[in-house]
Amino acid sequence: MVAMSGAVSRSRSGAATMEPSAAPIGRPRAERGDAVLSVEVAAAPSAPVLVVARARWFRLARECAWLAAVGACAFIGVLLFGLLALDSGARPVPDATAVVRVAEGDTLWSMAARFAPDSDQGAVVDRIVELNRLDPAAPALGGALVVPAQRG
Repeated sequence: MVAMSGAVSRSRSGAATMEPSAAPIGRPRAERGDAVLSVEVAAAPSAPVLVVARARWFRLARECAWLAAVGACAFIGVLLFGLLALDSGARPVPDATAVVRVAEGDTLWSMAARFAPDSDQGAVVDRIVELNRLDPAAPALGGALVVPAQRG
């Protein structure tokens, strides 16, 4: 039960209304059976609490900066690796061709290395297979093959 102070007045309909008084209301009394709740009000944060919060913020900012730096270095490394992979120094497969006889021990790969050493060897082998309509595993021994050849 809560104690209220003020003047009681009756309206025209006869209902009782309470008008608050200007005097401050004191602490309500606890009566038998009422639960009493005590509330503590926290004081404003002190200076050490603010220093700790600021230190946490700086540590978080430093960790984020470190993570961003590592990410930027990884990005630059992948970018440089990609640029180096694009310019591997291999020339395209030569347009000029030569007719060669297959000797014992020759493979398509060895012929590609011999006749177009500056080109991508895989691409040269694919071009030899295409020009001669071959099975890439076994070139005909003693037969003639058309191979891309570098001039000079």
